[in-house]
Amino acid sequence: MLNKYAFWAILVLALTVLGVTFLVRETLCELSFKERDVEVKAVLAYEMKK
Repeated sequence: MLNKYAFWAILVLALTVLGVTFLVRETLCELSFKERDVEVKAVLAYEMKK
C-alpha cells in the first residue's frame, strides 16, 4: 500500500517538474527543490549556435 502511494507521489513530482520546466524553458538555467534531506537539482547546460 505504501509503495502505491510512493509511486503516485513520485509521478506527481516528476510531472510537476516537467510542467514547470516547460513553462520557463526560455529562461531556465537552474532549478532546484530542497526538502529536509532530499534535494532535486536540474541544470541546463548548452552552447549557443552562431
